[in-house]
Amino acid sequence: MSIPESIKKQKPTLFGAVEIRCFGEGKYYVYLISSKWNPDKNRPQKVTGKSIGKITESDGFIPNANGLRLMKEMRVTPDTAPVVKNYGAYELLQQLTPNLNSRLRECFPDIFREIRTISLIRLVDSVSSAKMIQPMFLDSYLSDVCSDISVSEGSVRRFVSYLGSIQEQLDYFMRSEILPGTTLLFDGTSIFSRSADSLSAKGYNPEHSQNPQARILYVFEKDSHKPVFYRVVQGSVVDKTAFMDTVNAAGCSDCIIIADKGFYSKKNVSALINGGMKFILPLQDNTVNVEDSFYENNDDSKWDGIFSFNKRPVWFRKRSSGNKGNYIYTFRDDSRKAELAGHFVECAEKDYGEEEHAPMDVLKEIRMGYFSFCSNLDVSPKEIYLDYKQRWAIEQCFDYLKNSVSSSASHAHSDDYFRGWAFLNHISLLYYYGLINALRNNKLDDKYSAEDVLKLTKNIYRVDTGDGQGIRVSAVQKKTQELLNALNVNLLRVF
Repeated sequence: MSIPESIKKQKPTLFGAVEIRCFGEGKYYVYLISSKWNPDKNRPQKVTGKSIGKITESDGFIPNANGLRLMKEMRVTPDTAPVVKNYGAYELLQQLTPNLNSRLRECFPDIFREIRTISLIRLVDSVSSAKMIQPMFLDSYLSDVCSDISVSEGSVRRFVSYLGSIQEQLDYFMRSEILPGTTLLFDGTSIFSRSADSLSAKGYNPEHSQNPQARILYVFEKDSHKPVFYRVVQGSVVDKTAFMDTVNAAGCSDCIIIADKGFYSKKNVSALINGGMKFILPLQDNTVNVEDSFYENNDDSKWDGIFSFNKRPVWFRKRSSGNKGNYIYTFRDDSRKAELAGHFVECAEKDYGEEEHAPMDVLKEIRMGYFSFCSNLDVSPKEIYLDYKQRWAIEQCFDYLKNSVSSSASHAHSDDYFRGWAFLNHISLLYYYGLINALRNNKLDDKYSAEDVLKLTKNIYRVDTGDGQGIRVSAVQKKTQELLNALNVNLLRVF
């Protein structure tokens, strides 16, 4: 495809020999070129180097990271070259969460800009250490909006430690987001660390890792899927021990608590009842709250009934437990049972061999496909089942949390620093939730993931051409602009 003259006129000259290439309709990229002697052909041969940017008719030449680096090496000034800064993803996240910016300003009037800036950089650029904040900050338009804040490695470390030292203020910010009477989902994850602070200790984790860890218990709203509270605890403390401390710290009042396996204990059940809260707590597979004879009985008449979930039959039974108004809800999902049985047989044959081990003999002793809950809600079993399945909706946020927090944990050097990073991750998670929620509300979550949107908008720049014509936004692809329109995001509104 031939290059239009209007594009050729924008070809940069300060880099020496370059070549314009077309990739798709209206996409023109600039590459460094050189030549070397080819002894086999006895003539010089063109060598294509790295891309240094792209050209659009509206904005002219827009350097990328390689182009900007070469400009710095050549000491090119803004008088002769445009200043290009990352913009799209940062602005998108803030427009989708306007209330978050307002709440940060209200609760942290002196430091809300630092919290906002570092949290956005953590999310957009996947930064996991203090030393990387400054270069990402200088490459973003945030350095123009907050040019006076200090983001050197030492300054960031001191700021993060300071945040961790004001835990009561951080808790107040989070508690104010929890409304009485809401349904809350609890989950926990391990944060592995090489640091020697007191939060790190060996403890149980699903990964069976022996590395020192801390535990983080997170609270989400069921209906909105919004992350609202967290608590970092020492790695040797099991979830069910720290559970009520987290409930009390979050200021839960007249709430319905839904937790994952590992949170149930008689002590926690009594504390929830005394606190006037409703709950749905999963029981371990070996629970004594369901009699052995129930599993040994193969007659389906032992069940109270059956309902359909995702086109799968689910059997249910409801029985009262004790004298405090509690119930044990038990379910059996035959599709899940077949899946677990197949996985068990495969692992057994792999580990022991068919002749040395009889997997089916062991299967008879395992309660596969059965799962039970303890609850003080006197409702239909299907309602209990569906309420618990709502936990699946928080997995996208929780997966981001586990992936982002774990990478930064090894850089912690004190308890305060650890807690400070946890809060910044919480704010990043709130921005991330705003994006996920916008995609769901606009029925775009089947087409785009949150990561997809961040990748698309991260390539939208704010360009100061240095010629007195003001600041412009770089060209936006048609499909990306359609996405922004659907999300009601206007990247031009701040100019």
